[in-house]
Amino acid sequence: MQIGPLNRVVMNLPGQSYDAGQLVAATRALNQAELLGEGRWLKLRRGPGGKGLRVQVIDRNSDDVVDELPPEEVLRMMAELEKRREEGR
Repeated sequence: MQIGPLNRVVMNLPGQSYDAGQLVAATRALNQAELLGEGRWLKLRRGPGGKGLRVQVIDRNSDDVVDELPPEEVLRMMAELEKRREEGR
């Protein structure tokens, strides 16, 4: 049995319509871009029963969960950010 590097996330579960590695990268990039404003950031959590990933919007001051986004929405936001960056060049 081979075990991959710890920094690689592989979670391709049946019925999952997104790539977990892309979701991790998108979450990091959106947090760095402060797309949600200075007072909020995105946090990845495992879904119920350890299946899939959830993306929570966290208030930086209180550390409370403000909202939860579907992973596909986060990937859409990332695609929009990349499009804006390309247009700005």
